[in-house]
Amino acid sequence: MIGNQRFRLILFPVLSLCLFLAVILSHTNLLFNNHDSVVFTYTENFMRGQVGSGYGSAQTSKFPEETLLPGDIILGGYPNCAYGRFSHAGLYLGDKEVLEGYVDSGLSIQPLEHYLNYSDLCVLRVQTDNDVRAKAMEYALGFEGRCFYPVAFKPGDRFWNCSKIIWKAYMDEGINLDPYNDLWIAPESFCQSAYVEKLYEKGNSP
Repeated sequence: MIGNQRFRLILFPVLSLCLFLAVILSHTNLLFNNHDSVVFTYTENFMRGQVGSGYGSAQTSKFPEETLLPGDIILGGYPNCAYGRFSHAGLYLGDKEVLEGYVDSGLSIQPLEHYLNYSDLCVLRVQTDNDVRAKAMEYALGFEGRCFYPVAFKPGDRFWNCSKIIWKAYMDEGINLDPYNDLWIAPESFCQSAYVEKLYEKGNSP
């Protein structure tokens, strides 16, 4: 968490440049025709000067740990995030542990409790059976320790971010959690998927 904040000022300008190059060269249709696309959202906010993952203070509330099942998706965020309401996503593994992606530790298992630090929080459940959720977790855990890169595009399995690993894990089971078929999947995209149920939400961001 600390390492992620430490490198934020360096990584997000690089992220912005990569996004612009990718969009201009080969994905202009996403930018100009799909206003729900994370590419469009990020570009629009970039033009307003918002290039980070947001900032704010936590709104303390009890986390509904008792409602969680392995395979659930947990989203966290702060206001003013450049690419949507939520800036981070984790795959719940059970026993108060979450598989996540960070700059300093790559894809790694982290404690659930740090999600209380976010001002905006959402818990989603993929509408499928427990066997599918278990297979998705097994797939995701197979990439533990892999390199993290904020703007890890969907193709390939060398670089990952917190949302790509979740999307790919369920996609491997035939469930596409990205309703926009974007170049890069943002955490907030999961909220719009027809395959998830929202179990819990806190925060006041629009």
